[in-house]
Amino acid sequence: MIREGLYLIWHGEPYPANTDGYRVFIYTDHATDGFRETAPGRYERDVTDEDDVAGAYLSTVGTWRGVPVKALYDDGEQVRIEYTGGQAPVAEALGMDRVDKGVYQTWAPRTDLPDLHETALT
Repeated sequence: MIREGLYLIWHGEPYPANTDGYRVFIYTDHATDGFRETAPGRYERDVTDEDDVAGAYLSTVGTWRGVPVKALYDDGEQVRIEYTGGQAPVAEALGMDRVDKGVYQTWAPRTDLPDLHETALT
């Protein structure tokens, strides 16, 4: 599984999270006790006042062709990756697409990313 973004740890499990500026919500894609359905396949729980919640920014990282990358999402066989090495000439030499100033991405076969792993900033 590729995860990227704000997650909250609630009851020992990471959940995607978001805020409306005042309240903090966690989400899941299946019916779970204490969560309310907000759309088909979308359930949320307000954890604003709960004590057993810890925040983390989860990112899936690894290397591709010897350079550091983070995985953004996948379509099963292919993974959309972003170069994180900070050297535009390196990304360009690897044939990555420039999607913004200093931001380079490409699709890579999952088999070319054997060391993908999650890291958390808490």
